[in-house]
Amino acid sequence: MRLPLLASLLALLCNTTPAQGTEWVTNGSFTGAMTPWVLGGAFSANPGLEVGWDTTGMGASDSFGVNAGGAVFPGPYPPNTIEQTITVVQGLTYEFRADASGARPAAPGVGNADIGTIWAEVDNVEVARFAFGDYTPQETKRAQIVGRFAPATTGQVTLKIFFQRQYLGGAANPRMNLDNVSIRDVGGPTYWIEGNRELGGTVTHELRGAPGALFGTFIAAGEFPGGTTLPGVNGLWFLDLTTTATLAIGLLDANGAASLTSTIPTDPLFLTFPLWYQAGTLTTSIDLGFHFGVVCTQ
Repeated sequence: MRLPLLASLLALLCNTTPAQGTEWVTNGSFTGAMTPWVLGGAFSANPGLEVGWDTTGMGASDSFGVNAGGAVFPGPYPPNTIEQTITVVQGLTYEFRADASGARPAAPGVGNADIGTIWAEVDNVEVARFAFGDYTPQETKRAQIVGRFAPATTGQVTLKIFFQRQYLGGAANPRMNLDNVSIRDVGGPTYWIEGNRELGGTVTHELRGAPGALFGTFIAAGEFPGGTTLPGVNGLWFLDLTTTATLAIGLLDANGAASLTSTIPTDPLFLTFPLWYQAGTLTTSIDLGFHFGVVCTQ
């Protein structure tokens, strides 16, 4: 429904400074090298920089790739890891975000019971997790791995990302790729689409923010790459206003969370045409979260 929050964003008359989220991850795009990421953990096949893989569905890029799993039967098999040091400040709220894919490029026609699971920890506290589930022949699963956290300390801490699979790891087994790893301090809500974005499938739109806040989620066919300010609004608006539509209006629960399910249309246009999303919340002020764009899979 195309309802009041977008109008409120434009109507409120007080002046505020846009929130500019500082990026704390170095080389989260794995451009040209793994530096400063450090590889560790247990056995895996071919972990490291991968050039030319399309993690997001929006085009090939550099990424981290790994065939996780064990070396010998039986399991369970401990995870493979990558890590780096970041700086956090107690009292601020941060958003972890990354793009991931799961596929079987070396044996695409052979199904498998488990692609693997990826999760992230900051200062030994888990902040985000996604399990790909099984592999169906010829598919590439794509997902966002997102979480919101408030650190208990100030200073340098470890960001560690884990890759684990329930079965043996090998070059012909399912492979996970990770790209666009980001941690930014955020003033508005955290918004993402949970799950594999398969045509005809059901996904969950997840929001996290201030408990009890009024929220609005929005979608557009284009974006303002640099963002734009709106009168009386904290943060930058990144969606193309001429094509923006309201997806949902509601209230975050007592834990500051909301989950909204939707079914993806079976239109092949969504396989190549990105849609852009952003959310805002209203408490004593109007605050925008970071935007994101996604395409679907089949």
